Amino acid sequence: MEGAIVPRVEDEFIEYVPQKKRRGRATSIVWEHFDKLKDEVENVWKTQCKHCKQIYSSAQKNGTSHLKRHMDRCPIIRASGLTLPMMSTPAVSDGLIGYESSNKRSRSISKVWEDFEKLKAERDDILKARCIHCKQILSGASKHGTSHLKRHLERCPKRRNHEVRQLLLSSEVRSIKQLFSSNEALADGGTSMKKCAIDQNEILKAISAFILCGQHSVTVVEELGFRHMMGIVCPEFENVNSHAIRREILSSYLKERDCVKELLGRIPGRICLTCENWSSEYSKDGYMCITAHFIDNDWKLVKKIIHFKPLVTPVGGILNADEIALCLSMWNIDTKIFSITSSNASYDDSFVNTLKGCLLAKKNLLIGGAFFQVRSCSQILNLIIKATLNLVDDVVDKIRSGVEHIRKFTSRKKKFYMIASKDFQLDTTKRLRPDVCYRWNTTYLMLERALYYKSMLQYWGEHDSSFIYYNLSAEEWEKVAIIQKFLAVFYDVECTFSATKHPTSNLYFRALWKVHMHLLKSVRGSFTFVTRMVTDMQEKFEKYWIKHNLILSCAAVLDPRYKVKFVEFCYTKIYGDKAEESVNTTVRTLYGLFDEYKPNSVISSSGSRTSAVPVVAEHDNADGDEFEDYEQFLSRKSRPQDEKSQLDLYLEEPGHDLNSDINVLEYWNNSSMRYPELAMMARDILTIPLSSVSPESSCSMLNLGQSSLNPKLIQALVCLSDWTYQALEKSSSASLSIIHENGDPSASDEENDLDDWDIDEGTFS
Repeated sequence: MEGAIVPRVEDEFIEYVPQKKRRGRATSIVWEHFDKLKDEVENVWKTQCKHCKQIYSSAQKNGTSHLKRHMDRCPIIRASGLTLPMMSTPAVSDGLIGYESSNKRSRSISKVWEDFEKLKAERDDILKARCIHCKQILSGASKHGTSHLKRHLERCPKRRNHEVRQLLLSSEVRSIKQLFSSNEALADGGTSMKKCAIDQNEILKAISAFILCGQHSVTVVEELGFRHMMGIVCPEFENVNSHAIRREILSSYLKERDCVKELLGRIPGRICLTCENWSSEYSKDGYMCITAHFIDNDWKLVKKIIHFKPLVTPVGGILNADEIALCLSMWNIDTKIFSITSSNASYDDSFVNTLKGCLLAKKNLLIGGAFFQVRSCSQILNLIIKATLNLVDDVVDKIRSGVEHIRKFTSRKKKFYMIASKDFQLDTTKRLRPDVCYRWNTTYLMLERALYYKSMLQYWGEHDSSFIYYNLSAEEWEKVAIIQKFLAVFYDVECTFSATKHPTSNLYFRALWKVHMHLLKSVRGSFTFVTRMVTDMQEKFEKYWIKHNLILSCAAVLDPRYKVKFVEFCYTKIYGDKAEESVNTTVRTLYGLFDEYKPNSVISSSGSRTSAVPVVAEHDNADGDEFEDYEQFLSRKSRPQDEKSQLDLYLEEPGHDLNSDINVLEYWNNSSMRYPELAMMARDILTIPLSSVSPESSCSMLNLGQSSLNPKLIQALVCLSDWTYQALEKSSSASLSIIHENGDPSASDEENDLDDWDIDEGTFS
């Protein structure tokens, strides 16, 4: 029968499909405020406002918009406080929208039916409603209304999870959708929400990454707050315990270790190591951390922690050398080692020399291991800085306490900067800065700002009785000025190294040369209270310079801005007429190392590569002159004038501007076609880390919960956190910021005081 309802049996209910009824046109509510009048003259209908008696057109083609506009500005309606209800006013209730209408209109269908389907029972002919999310069946009779359906949707777990998945698939976080949704749900572009399924394994991996990158304890998954959060975000996820997280971390570590091992085997250049000794601040256990530094195929400097195990006692003995050798063998990189950077401790020399002897015996080191042992320059610099600050330790404490005194109360701080601006004409956008006592660069900035506000601080000490304990004498201010000027060079060097995340070795020669010259000038200075300290520190630095200036100068020559002339200029400033010997040593070392990368390689002026031909006698002339073929021998051994090696051509090229800003790795990447063997040598030398202290050394790598774990799990945690951190940083650089910077509280001049500053007026409120 046409128009009949076709039942569909399912769970004793049939789908109820009501017939569509044709409704008449709804009457606008504005007619409650207007009367219709007929103009007998023109024989047309007019409309008169019931309040102000103004007459308007009533033609059907004109609609009622002009009548609504009149009601908005009708003076009588506005004076009486009446408002015009709209044709259909949306009523919002916790995300469920229904519609209220006037009694003259037919009843609107509630939005709640978008989440329910109607079913009709076969027996008693009662209408039911089934939730499309959790399939629960409720009453659907019209006499019961829809309030109970709305309440069900508010607590329906399936519907809440559906909304979470819609949020996760928004454009803002689409870059990490693979961590939270299955590939099936995204096959059609992520539009089919009903097909989205929760992948327990992927969420477990994401939780592990959260623990690794944030250095949280593995027991965080058992905390009530974490479980409550996961219950809200993803109700379908099954709670896990710390044992499951440990298994996941170990499993991920083994898989990722194979990937890193494969990466180390594919890199074209050699690997430089750093060996650092770590101490947990909770358990006081010592650990040996070995990090591999290399330049990948994209000419990016990369570091990977490959070893993190408890120290073997005695520290620095043969056992440590054997452990490192075993580590290199396990990673299959013992034939690719170029250098190892360690601390300046004397016990490090023992195991480094033992390891060097083992690698030399296997012929795994180039040029007799001349570049193998490198000592950290950061330690010698920190030693000088610490000795300098100790000279004015009491003065620094006064300034530190004075800055805290002024910054303690907002009213006091505002008054201080107001007087400094009006009476002393100081730029108050430069604020007094607190320091972090274990970070010397923040102490330097604190002293620099204190000197800028010297006159204001002296004035404040004269008028504030509570500040008298922090007021400095003229002699103390003079000492602060001398120390600040002395440390300025070291601060510039620190900024040079921190300007890039992974500084290449070419940056160190110029920076350390500036320190060397600064110490030489300070020894001859007229400030007696620092002369003795500087003399002692200059002797320590001189020992470091003598041992490492060859590596530093070779790396500088491979910078197209410096080359040999710059190295010669710097040596002349230090050694005078004796500089030529040091320059010749640098050049000979470079040529000797280059010969090991490509023995006898030469490039003619036309660009073709040739090689020396071994001398072999063409005939035996026993009866003739014994020196008959001497001229032939000379012609074969001598090299034509137009044949030059790649290193010759590079050194003869005009250098770049001394202060130009270039990426040296990008330069050699572009030059690798012209100088393939020289680029390989530059790749290895530029990789050498001259400092064994990484940025993360300011904080402990192991928290209280991790320090009590077994050594295998600790190594998995440390190594995997390093690898995961780098992977997430690389993948999310365009969309999400996952990196957690351990910044100091005074990282910005005005961050802590912006609430006191009137941006529009440029003054303090």
